[in-house]
Amino acid sequence: MCYTAALSLLLGGVGLLTLPARAADDQSVTGEVVDLMCYLDHGGKGAKHSGCAEKCIKSGGPVGLLTKDDQLYLVIGQHKPMNEELATHAAKTITLKGKVVERNGMKMIENASIQE
Repeated sequence: MCYTAALSLLLGGVGLLTLPARAADDQSVTGEVVDLMCYLDHGGKGAKHSGCAEKCIKSGGPVGLLTKDDQLYLVIGQHKPMNEELATHAAKTITLKGKVVERNGMKMIENASIQE
């Protein structure tokens, strides 16, 4: 009897641990649009790097948003890259709104949209 009650309690407790996390509200993040290949490889950013960043983003390279306090986010649109929308903003400061998530030190803005 005790074994059955303990097992039931344990399984009930495990069930509670597997509930999905509550969805985060959208957040706005402001920063410089960077191409992640050049930024991570050799710190490419700013006006000097704008032409290269635009070319890399247009070519399909991953896009990031770098904040003033050096927080770096991978940027994803509505379940797909948003390189076409962001290429003309390369090396410029913009605000994106979307779901901000982080796992193992990697930050991402997903379902991002450009805020005017």
